[in-house]
Amino acid sequence: MALYSDNTQLNSENSSSLLLEMMYGFKISQALFVAAKLEIADILSDGSKTADELAKASGVNSQGIYHLMRMLVSVGVFCLEDNDKFCLNSLGKHLLTGTSDSLRGTVLAMGDELYQGWGNLLYSMKTGETAFEYTFKMSFYDYLKQNSEAAVNFNEWMKETTREWLLPVLEAYDFSEVKTLVDVGGGIGTLTAVILNANPKMQAILFDREDVVVDANPVLKVAGVADRCQIVGGSFFDAVPPSGDLYLLSRVLLNWDDDRAITILKKCYQVMTAKDRLMIVDFMLPEGKMSPFIGMGSLTLFAIGGNFMRTQDEFYHLLSSAGFKVTNMIETKGPASVIEATLA
Repeated sequence: MALYSDNTQLNSENSSSLLLEMMYGFKISQALFVAAKLEIADILSDGSKTADELAKASGVNSQGIYHLMRMLVSVGVFCLEDNDKFCLNSLGKHLLTGTSDSLRGTVLAMGDELYQGWGNLLYSMKTGETAFEYTFKMSFYDYLKQNSEAAVNFNEWMKETTREWLLPVLEAYDFSEVKTLVDVGGGIGTLTAVILNANPKMQAILFDREDVVVDANPVLKVAGVADRCQIVGGSFFDAVPPSGDLYLLSRVLLNWDDDRAITILKKCYQVMTAKDRLMIVDFMLPEGKMSPFIGMGSLTLFAIGGNFMRTQDEFYHLLSSAGFKVTNMIETKGPASVIEATLA
């Protein structure tokens, strides 16, 4: 789907079609979600199948799956052969489970609870309150604690988007002098593992909630870095592990309002020395034009937690309020930026 940022590119003949294409977009996303949920790509991984064969393998209605697959074929996901059998193509392969370029976790996370939360975006606009809490009667993170499947999908989403969005950080930042990295709010360790693999002399401490880091060891073992990473469970609102010389906050502050973001920063400040560095990897809201990706991301934060993406100046304000001074600002080839800071 083409998303235009400059309305002068449109004319009266195609503007209505484009608007309808945008409006109908949720139907495509839900069709992708259903295909991912039913593991259609995995079923097709050993060869093409008819709709009846897909229905039998996935336990669903034959006519329904036929029309679902025909619709997905029409937008370029999956292929239809002359013998009326469906097969994988380059797009459909991203729905496979557990492959190096899989986006299935992202599709499942976006297509279920987040989709339902976005359905109440108007409520958030009217009240300033969180659409997700209005929909599910609890906060996003409380929901993840109580729903293991949603938590697994969320962790896969974070893992997949780490690959897609954050790996350019490795090209832009010099880790060569870092002895011990402390990944604060590092989830199941996907980014920690990548950084350790790229820096074989580095040690790391992975820190996040107990219910999150319980799933980190397999990730670190598969990456071959478990022997260089200590896993610590806890809350960054209470304390942050000491003994690091680089403290990483990757996609952490965006989840919290200013007061709680400053609290997290102050907990880092309390264990850092004058020689240590703080590294923030996050998305930044530009002052002028922005991409649809950033716009949708900011509204997703609003729907989930009532926050928005911050500008560079707003990040600088948070840091100064917590006792830090900015020493470097790095743009990457990806959507995330890097702010480096030390104790003021």
